[in-house]
Amino acid sequence: MAYPGNGRDLTISSAGVTIAGVRTKGISVNRTPIDVTNEDDDGVRKLLVEAGEVTVDISMDGVTKNSTLRSAALDPTNALEALTITFPDASTITGSFFITSYEETGTYNDAITFSASLQSAGALVGAP
Repeated sequence: MAYPGNGRDLTISSAGVTIAGVRTKGISVNRTPIDVTNEDDDGVRKLLVEAGEVTVDISMDGVTKNSTLRSAALDPTNALEALTITFPDASTITGSFFITSYEETGTYNDAITFSASLQSAGALVGAP
């Protein structure tokens, strides 16, 4: 049985450069069905084959190495970030993502860490 790969082999990049300092990342794909059930279906739910809405959410945590992600989160004129998610098998998902939250934490005598959440905005290209 082949395993999907090492967690560090799943990368998130912007403009071809891997977002530095990321330690953990999560990717959630949500598909909303289209319910077309009517009274002729005898109480049995019917769904269309295609999804009504597909969303991808990204969460990530890591060590702050530069201000790139913080600057993007604080920029009031640009809340979208073009990102590519690369999986260990080399398949990718590319698209625009809205930065919904960004947090930095600094404790005495330790590295400054960050956490961020992003949501897809618009069409995504590619699929694993």
